[in-house]
Amino acid sequence: MNEVISKAIFDAQAVHLANPRLLELRGWIVNSLDYPTVDITFTAPARRPFRVRMIAKDWDTSPPAIELLSASGEYLTTITTPKGSGVINAGLHHNTQRPFICTPGSLEYHTHQNHVGDKWENYQRKSAFDLGGILTQIYSAWRTTIDG
Repeated sequence: MNEVISKAIFDAQAVHLANPRLLELRGWIVNSLDYPTVDITFTAPARRPFRVRMIAKDWDTSPPAIELLSASGEYLTTITTPKGSGVINAGLHHNTQRPFICTPGSLEYHTHQNHVGDKWENYQRKSAFDLGGILTQIYSAWRTTIDG
């Protein structure tokens, strides 16, 4: 995809993620919101912060790579096994050797040997799979499956 077009689509979607009311309601902290990176820390009372960095090169021709980080920005190499959801996968992805987001809309899902047949084209340009939709799915999984 043309980088100018990719950046324009990214910027149009990212502006909604910077909404102060949304950030306050969800307890999100913006670490970076500059093309091609969305870097948000999820916070909630009595819970350990959880940081997600989405690298959206070629947005939205390709899904973003999603990195799971500590609040201070180090890669998470282990995650306590989440309960009740396969979205946050505590196993190691064959490409990154780190825990990963295993749901449509993440590069790691679409490149995982169990899901290579589930093409990004089936999801792209659907509102649930724009930058905010993908981030919201991860946030919901964190709120319901990862212990504080």
